[in-house]
Amino acid sequence: MKTTIWMSLLALCVLAFTSAVNAAQKVDVLVYTETVQWIAQPQAQQEADTLIKEIKGKRGLGEVVNLAAKDIAAWTEKHTVKKGYHIIVLYGDFPPEIYPQGNAKPDGSIAEKFLDEGNTFANSADYFFWGLGGRNREGGIQNMMDIPAIVQWDDDTPMKVTAEGKKFTPSLKDYATDRPFHVDQLKGTDWELEIAFATTTGDQNAPRCDPCIVRNKVTDARLVTTHLVPK
Repeated sequence: MKTTIWMSLLALCVLAFTSAVNAAQKVDVLVYTETVQWIAQPQAQQEADTLIKEIKGKRGLGEVVNLAAKDIAAWTEKHTVKKGYHIIVLYGDFPPEIYPQGNAKPDGSIAEKFLDEGNTFANSADYFFWGLGGRNREGGIQNMMDIPAIVQWDDDTPMKVTAEGKKFTPSLKDYATDRPFHVDQLKGTDWELEIAFATTTGDQNAPRCDPCIVRNKVTDARLVTTHLVPK
């Protein structure tokens, strides 16, 4: 189930991006797996290897790389181009090489510049931008989205698959999540729900969603959240 969800979400992103960009432009993907939070690094790597194998060479995709923390800053800066639609895939951790730990640089980090230019972060296996060992805590997502009060707290929140989820992620079943997106906290901000694959009500008008994609209406940036259930 987990791999199918990831590939469907990334495929959806790529389809949306490539329909909006010049035909000559390719969407590049960086996969980062140095994590020991919620899931062990070997499990994250296994999931990433499967994902990379399935998406490499797909129409509209350029390079798909699996880089270490020491190399991620250079890749991110290189791909910080306006509406580049490039994607960084995270498995729980948020490397301090692109976002200084402890929210030491709440504005203007390498990661925030990448997002603000209209690129995408996808995250699975923990709280978005939390960081290993709670480096950033709630401040990570609040600073990255510029929404001071947004959180992802919830425990065993029931999720019902939406009609869109049944179409695009057919292996996804109703389940319970601990880290949904709080859609109700997007009201009055630059962010909006683009598509939800599962929500608390089973439709697109729910206060919580996971997995789902949220979009910045001004920059066209996106955050993709999926809950990879630890085994």
